[in-house]
Amino acid sequence: MSKARLWGRRLVAGLALLLIILAFVPLWSTDRWWVRQWDYPRLQVAALLVIVGAALLLARFERSRRFWALLAGVAAALTWQVLHFLAYLPLYPKEVASAASCPPERRLSLLNANVLLTNHDYAPLLKLVAERRPDVLLLLEPGIEWAKAVAPLARDYPYRLSEPVPNTYGMILMSRLPMVGRIEHLLQPGVPSADVLLRLRGGQHIILHALHPEPPWPGDDSGERDAELVATGRKVRNAGRAAIVIGDLNDVAWSHTSRLFKKVAGMGDPRVGRGFYPTFNAHYPLLRWPLDHLFVSPHWEVIAIDRLGEIGSDHFPIYFELCLTEHAEDRKVAPNASPAIESEATEELVEGKQEKKAEDRGE
Repeated sequence: MSKARLWGRRLVAGLALLLIILAFVPLWSTDRWWVRQWDYPRLQVAALLVIVGAALLLARFERSRRFWALLAGVAAALTWQVLHFLAYLPLYPKEVASAASCPPERRLSLLNANVLLTNHDYAPLLKLVAERRPDVLLLLEPGIEWAKAVAPLARDYPYRLSEPVPNTYGMILMSRLPMVGRIEHLLQPGVPSADVLLRLRGGQHIILHALHPEPPWPGDDSGERDAELVATGRKVRNAGRAAIVIGDLNDVAWSHTSRLFKKVAGMGDPRVGRGFYPTFNAHYPLLRWPLDHLFVSPHWEVIAIDRLGEIGSDHFPIYFELCLTEHAEDRKVAPNASPAIESEATEELVEGKQEKKAEDRGE
């Protein structure tokens, strides 16, 4: 056997082993950033596993126990990856029903756009808002210049909460519909979120939470993000009424944290059974995953979901149109999640607060 072929086989085997490890490393119950980041590229790792598995079968490897063990590991890792995103394929049963019809007084449209702090091309976003005319507009990452650029929208969006900051966590929430609420800082002073009560055209009041927690990245683990999601989920369940959570959650829908959030809140994901709708990264087609989300309480049905075109940001905007079923004030989930879920949620909150204290101490 030539040295080139030998090294080729070793490369394929080594890549297969690496991909197997990367597929299963998020099973480690830790907030460490370099573990949690592997929740994101499930589709990409799955695609590489298919390629490597085919290479193993096509290359003339000796059919030894080591070969079959490696091939079995690739198959197991691929199955594990697919199980995470299977629910977002169009043939999967929908988690939130589609609205056959909806009267105007119970409709609600929302546009979520991470505009990118360093993006100074304001026209595409303003044009998009003029075309779509959403009832609620959520802008993430706006600084002072973005706040000035969207100021003319106040004529059509008289209700507004705003905290434009230069740290990439600014937020502007605007509404055509009557809205009262406040900007909060659930865990970190520089990371705002919004908690509002919105009145629909039919007079129904619904709760809306807008979030943009920090992502896990070098020097910053996921504890604070996870705690913010869980804390918001508990708010939703405690209120019991019609609610929406929207924003750039810096997490993918199939991660353990997102699934825990849904169970804590008793909410559903409208994308289940409809598609992935990846919003990040707009610049790299092969490295995309859904970071911008909308979750709904059982009071809602879906009219439309549409990932929109580029606006100069590294995120695509995403548009949702929803229909409120009757009786928005009714509780449609139990007052508490299961004891196991509540216990895990409490653990996440404690870990998030501990991470915050460690950051404050400079550790």
